Amino acid sequence: MDLRQLRYFVVVAEERSVTRAAARLHLTQPPLSAQLARLEHELGVTLLVRHRRGVDLTEAGAHLLEHARRLLAGMDTATDSVRRLGEGRAGRLTCAFVSATVWTVLADLLRRFHADHPDVAVDFVEDGPDAVVEHVRARRADLGVVYLPPPGAGPVHGQDLDVAVLHREPLVAVLPRALAAGVGELVDLAALADQTFLTPAPATWGGLRPHLQGACRLSGFEPTLREVGLVHTVVALVGAGLGVSVLPASVRRLVGADVVARPLSRHVPVVETAVLRRRADRPSPQAQQFLRLALATPEPDVLSPEHARSRRA
Repeated sequence: MDLRQLRYFVVVAEERSVTRAAARLHLTQPPLSAQLARLEHELGVTLLVRHRRGVDLTEAGAHLLEHARRLLAGMDTATDSVRRLGEGRAGRLTCAFVSATVWTVLADLLRRFHADHPDVAVDFVEDGPDAVVEHVRARRADLGVVYLPPPGAGPVHGQDLDVAVLHREPLVAVLPRALAAGVGELVDLAALADQTFLTPAPATWGGLRPHLQGACRLSGFEPTLREVGLVHTVVALVGAGLGVSVLPASVRRLVGADVVARPLSRHVPVVETAVLRRRADRPSPQAQQFLRLALATPEPDVLSPEHARSRRA
C-alpha cells in the first residue's frame, strides 16, 4: 500500500464512481481500477462494491477512508512544513546587533522581513560590537548588524567573516539649541573646539567614536571626549547643555525641543551600517531570505573587497 493508492481510493470514494474519479485524476479507467484492485489485494479485504450506478464503500472501505484522509492530510501538512523551512518561509533566525542600528536601519528591515515571512521567528541578541562579531563567529547568531569604523580606523572582523554594507548616512553636529543659534545652518566643527564632545562608549557603540574623532581631526583639533553609555544619553546631556556631539543623521529621530542636529560644513566619511555572516558557512534559508531583503536597497552590495559581488549576481 502506498500513498498514491490511498489518494486514488479517496477520490473514488468521494466521487462514488470510477469513471468520474478517473476524470478528476486525469487517468483512464483501466490503470485506476488496477491500482484499486492491488490495494484490496494487499489489504485482503473488499473496499468497494461495484454496480451500474458507480461504487459503494464496504464497512472496511468506510473505515479505511477515515484513516486515509487523516494520513494524507498529515502528509500534506508535513510536506508543506518541510518545503516552507527549506525555502526560508518558516523556522528561526538569530540576529545579533548593536543597539543604535535598530533605529537607523534594523527596525525597518525587521518590519519588512516579518511582513514577508510571518512564520519565521526572529531571536535577538543585543550587544556591543565586539560581542556581536563573536556571536556570529561562534554560531550563536546567524547574522550580525554593526557600525563600521571609518576608513583607516581598523577592521571590525577577521577573514572568516563577510561584511555587506546595508546603509550609509552622513554625520551631523548635535548641539544645544542655545548654542546652535550662533553656528549657522552648516556647522564648522572648528568653532566647537573648546566644547566637550559627548560620545557613546566604544564597548557599546563601536564605530561611532572613531567617526567623531575623525571628523574633529579633519577640522584641525583633538576633541575633549566624555564617554556615556547610550546615544539617548548623549542627546539628553546635549539638551542639558553639558556638551555637543557628532552622530549619524538618523539621530534626528531622537532629538527634542532642546537639541538641534545640523549638517557639517566639511565633508567627512559617512557612517556605514553592515551585516556580518560566517564566510565558510552556507547561510540558512532564513538568513538567505533576510540578506536578500537587506541588500535590496539603493546601497550597492558591498561584500569584503576581495569578495565583491558581480553586478550580474
